[in-house]
Amino acid sequence: MGNLYATLDEVRRYLGLSDGQTGDDDLLLLMLGAASRLIENYAGRRFYPQRGTRRYAVSDPYRLLLGDDLLALHSLTNGDGQALPPDAVHLHPGESVVSSLTLDRTRARFVHAGDPLDAIAVEGTWGYHPAWANAWRDSGDAVQDDPLSAEATTLTVSDVSAPPPDGTGRRFAVGQLLRIGEEYLHVLAVHGATNTLTVARAVNGTMADSHARGTAIAIYRPPEDVRQACLRVTHWLYRQPDAGFVQRAAGLRGEVVVPPALPADVEQILAPYVRLRVS
Repeated sequence: MGNLYATLDEVRRYLGLSDGQTGDDDLLLLMLGAASRLIENYAGRRFYPQRGTRRYAVSDPYRLLLGDDLLALHSLTNGDGQALPPDAVHLHPGESVVSSLTLDRTRARFVHAGDPLDAIAVEGTWGYHPAWANAWRDSGDAVQDDPLSAEATTLTVSDVSAPPPDGTGRRFAVGQLLRIGEEYLHVLAVHGATNTLTVARAVNGTMADSHARGTAIAIYRPPEDVRQACLRVTHWLYRQPDAGFVQRAAGLRGEVVVPPALPADVEQILAPYVRLRVS
C-alpha cells in the first residue's frame, strides 16, 4: 500500500459515501496511492518520514549540501570512519527541515580516505514536514498485546473506533502511519469487532521490535495542505472515468489512470511545497 497522505475513511467522507458503501474501497486505496505519488512527483519531495543513511561526497571541508530533505539527524560519520560530535554540527536553515550541514571550524572538518565520493554517511529521518515537531499525534490508545512481538502483524488496541484526542474521525483508519517506540507501522485493515489492526511492520526504514503492553501509539499527520490535495486528487481520479478524457495504460493490476497533469487548484495548493530545482 505504501505511504498515503489521506486515509480511506477520509476519502470516503470526502466523496460522500456512507458507511455501507464499501464496494470501491480497493479502488480508492489504489487511487490514494496514485494521488500521493503524483503529489510527490509534482513537488519533487516526499511528505512522509523515512529512516535511512545517505552518502555524500566531500567537496567542502566544512559544509555539506544535502540532496534530500532532512527532518532529524541521528549520526554523521566522517570519511575516515569516525563519528563527528553532534554539538560540532550546525543544521541549516535550522527550522523544521534541514538542507545543509556545516561544521564548527575549530573542532571538525570533513575528510576522506582516498576517494571523496560517498565518503560522508548521514543517518537521519528524511522527508518534508513544515511542522515536524508537531507531526505526530497522540492516538489516545496503546498496545494491548502482552507484548506485541516483533513478528506479529495483528495489533490489539483498546478501541479502534473511539475518536482521537482532537475529536475528529475515528481513532484508527486504513492508510495511517503509526509509531510505536522507534518503529513505524502501516495500518492495512481495521477490525472493530475485535479491536485489532492488521499492520505492516518495520516500514520506512525502521526496525521491527517487541513492544510492551501500554506502549503509546502515535499517528503521523502529513502537512494539512498536502492531505487536502491528496483528497482532491483522489476525488479527481475517481470521477475522471466518467469525463471521457482519461488516458489509460496497461498495468499489472489492469488499466491504470494516467492523468496528463494535476488540476490547477491542486497545483496552487502545492506551490509553496515545490522543491527548488537547479538546472
